[in-house]
Amino acid sequence: MTETKQFATLAAEYALLGHALIRATPGDTQAPYYVTRWGWLRPIRDLDQARQLLEQIKGSK
Repeated sequence: MTETKQFATLAAEYALLGHALIRATPGDTQAPYYVTRWGWLRPIRDLDQARQLLEQIKGSK
């Protein structure tokens, strides 16, 4: 699965839970991705970390 497809799939799963997975702007040195909800913003270093956080969020529902 390509990175673009992995990102789109994860973004859709986050959206179903009321969160947003977004790509950072090019050149952002903090992180390539962010997860956000209601003003909360968490930098994400890669899609594996995004997947792990998604599992944590699912577990808390």
